[in-house]
Amino acid sequence: MPFFLFFKRNYLSFFFLLLFSSQTLLYSQTPTVSLAENHFDGNLRITKQIEVWEDKSGKFDFDWIRNHSEEIPFQKGISDYLNYGFSKSVFWIRFRLEKPPEDKDLFLLIKAHNIDYVDFYFSNTSEKITKKQTGHFVVMPEREFPHRHYLVSIPKDSYGKDIYIRIKSDISLQIAIDLLDWKSIHQIDYSEQWFYGFFFGCLGIIILYNLAIAFFVRDINYLFYIGYVFFFGLGQMSMLGFAGYFLFPDSSLFMRNGIPLFFSICMLFFVFFASSFLKLKERLKIAYRFTYVLAIAIILNVIFAAAGEIYISAIVLSWLTSILSGFIMIVVLWGFYKRIISFYYFGAAFFILMASSVIYSILKITTFETNTFLEEMIFPIASLADITLFSFALADRIQLLRLEKDQAIEQIVLHEKERQISKDLLVQALPKAIPYIPSLSIQIFIQPMKQVGGDFYEFHSPNSCELGTLICDVSGHGIPASLVSAMGKVAFSTQKKNIFSPKRVLEGMNRILYGNCTPEYLTASYVYLNTETNTWRFGRAGHPSGFLQRKTGEILTVHPQGKVIGTFPEIQIEEIGFLTNPGDRILLLTDGVPESFNSLDEMYGEERLLEFLKNNANLPGDLWVKALLSDLESFSGKGLKEWEDDITFILLDLK
Repeated sequence: MPFFLFFKRNYLSFFFLLLFSSQTLLYSQTPTVSLAENHFDGNLRITKQIEVWEDKSGKFDFDWIRNHSEEIPFQKGISDYLNYGFSKSVFWIRFRLEKPPEDKDLFLLIKAHNIDYVDFYFSNTSEKITKKQTGHFVVMPEREFPHRHYLVSIPKDSYGKDIYIRIKSDISLQIAIDLLDWKSIHQIDYSEQWFYGFFFGCLGIIILYNLAIAFFVRDINYLFYIGYVFFFGLGQMSMLGFAGYFLFPDSSLFMRNGIPLFFSICMLFFVFFASSFLKLKERLKIAYRFTYVLAIAIILNVIFAAAGEIYISAIVLSWLTSILSGFIMIVVLWGFYKRIISFYYFGAAFFILMASSVIYSILKITTFETNTFLEEMIFPIASLADITLFSFALADRIQLLRLEKDQAIEQIVLHEKERQISKDLLVQALPKAIPYIPSLSIQIFIQPMKQVGGDFYEFHSPNSCELGTLICDVSGHGIPASLVSAMGKVAFSTQKKNIFSPKRVLEGMNRILYGNCTPEYLTASYVYLNTETNTWRFGRAGHPSGFLQRKTGEILTVHPQGKVIGTFPEIQIEEIGFLTNPGDRILLLTDGVPESFNSLDEMYGEERLLEFLKNNANLPGDLWVKALLSDLESFSGKGLKEWEDDITFILLDLK
């Protein structure tokens, strides 16, 4: 990159920030925490007395921060518990500590969940820097003090000097900072561990009790319930820091991934438990089908969490919690309306769980002010009440099972079920939003066939000028095709660092999917578009050609070489690129468009498609889509719902 562009992108904006905030910078001094004024008794929360700066670029190191501290617009803490939600930024904290009246050892404690990096920088009178590190990338034996939070001692020669803390995390960030002496640490740990020991002890008793009942009654609902409680307990231990301390102190992987991983598995068991316990299959088939969609989404999130995609997985988990809460609430209200007894216990338990889950999810997604009770207490208290009520509901079910022995109901499983489930899976798995590229208009159309195939598409847009677009067609139909589509989406998610190269993306997907989707396979096309550099790159793997239509009307049919994905251990993808201009149009499609047939068994074909492109070059994108669908219906003599194959296409118009 030329030096001028590098300077422009990385420092020019910061120069103007300094220029226009000069009045603020004149009085930007490090705040001092006065122990005398705060009547320090060994336990003081200093979050309101520190200053924080959000480094959104994440590129500045400590030396730079220290040398430019007078120029950086630090902001004073506004509450006892700071909430930054999900953020990729690095947060720098600074303050000074007044020397305590007595010569005693003091400690700093960062009270938070799942922080990847916590770096403390202490300076002394000779300006020598002492660095102390903790966070989930530092296993318990390597920390200064193994603790469920992040605890370090304060060097005695650092009082009156600037103290800096660097915090970086891929999960929702809520923090409080406490100044403590050793006696207070022991007192707090004792009281908290007594409370949480009682909480986790109750969970253990509930698990053992219901495991014994499950052994005798042979009811799968008990297994779902036990799985739900067990992984809920692991999730709570991870969230509260006890899992990293007691269960896997030497594993940074589980310390980082524990919250989204265990809570996602817990949610999966809860979906199975709710569906089975409430008998949605017999009573409310639409809701029963939706549980399959939720289950697939949760399984994908488990995969994301296990793969280390913590930022994505944690956000998805928060949203899935809200979606699941709304879904179960509707089902429970329906059960109340129908006066079904089994819904009463379940409903009472769920409403408690829902209220706490929604509050907690809102705190994770947003930056609302929070506190210790909301962060640590509300969820365990509410969940213990709800788990106990669920246990009562299962006990009541034993009586219901006795009554149902004389009411054998035979169920006929229809092929329509698989079709509908597959369709729901396909529709729910598609991207919910179209990336926003200011200089690009995106039009999408997808129409599954009667038996539901595996057409799907995905986008990746790391910024406002780059867009990676994937369009795929899975061989076969029904649930197998839907599952392969899901695997294809996961495979694509691992290639986002290669967004600029169709060759790398498609070959990388093949290496992941080979041997995992037999006998199915994928055909795919991938386009990388950069509206800033006017770059367009295209590659395909056994897929129909791509089309680039110039503003002048010229049409380029682009068909680089490439084998299908999932069949061969290695494939070679040819990559073709062109420069684009405003007014150009790009068309990606699956074979459902050119392979549409009419009553005479004639195929629509590429020739008719090129003719359509030529005749409709000036149509806006939305009208262009309607015109193509109308042309296909007119040619085939069939309506959209009667087509024999999936039809999917994406139109990209450069403004």
